[in-house]
Amino acid sequence: MSEGSAPLEDFVLRVSKSAEALNLPLSEQARLAGRSFNGGSSPATTLDAGELPAEAHALRIGRYTVIFGTLPDTPTLPGVRETLRRYRNQCVVARSFLSPNESLDLQLFLVGPRGSEWERKWKSLGLFLERDDRVARKLAWLRPRDAVRDEDSFEDFIRRTFLARPWRDDHDSLRDNQSLDLDEPTPAGLPRSTAEEFDSIALESEGRAPDEIVELLVRAWERRETS
Repeated sequence: MSEGSAPLEDFVLRVSKSAEALNLPLSEQARLAGRSFNGGSSPATTLDAGELPAEAHALRIGRYTVIFGTLPDTPTLPGVRETLRRYRNQCVVARSFLSPNESLDLQLFLVGPRGSEWERKWKSLGLFLERDDRVARKLAWLRPRDAVRDEDSFEDFIRRTFLARPWRDDHDSLRDNQSLDLDEPTPAGLPRSTAEEFDSIALESEGRAPDEIVELLVRAWERRETS
């Protein structure tokens, strides 16, 4: 990546390349990064520019929708709170285009300024924004001071996202055209079919009582033990 690239452009390109390396479907979703809610362009259905971030980008990656943005240059709590508020508004716009199940997989990826990786204030603010679970899950890539460390730092960020593949062998040891066995256990010993059933239960949990969701998960686990 070129150090001359704008941080957001570089961030989106890096994530896109990670998705492509996993053969995940990738598509631009420009309307999700716009000002108007789904179904209207009148003043009543359009947010003022002051209510939204100065820059945003949206991609569909596999089943996930990701809004990309930037953090302010200075690590202050008021500044990060305001940035977070505007990107939450952007995520609300995005959710108006998504189904209820798609909304569950909405993510917000934010990139920090150069040198934020090891700055104490930025580390605290990064934890603060990632604990905010309103509207979308949020993750921040705090970039290193030295650009030569970007690759390693970005890989650390990717390991915390849905793009992580901890069960894969080291890339250099993978055979060409190697495919994953769908019945192969996950690293935790959970059969992949059971993991997929867990995912299905979570995605279809809207309107269900917590006790009902727990019962469905327990039944799925019992089927694993008797299969």
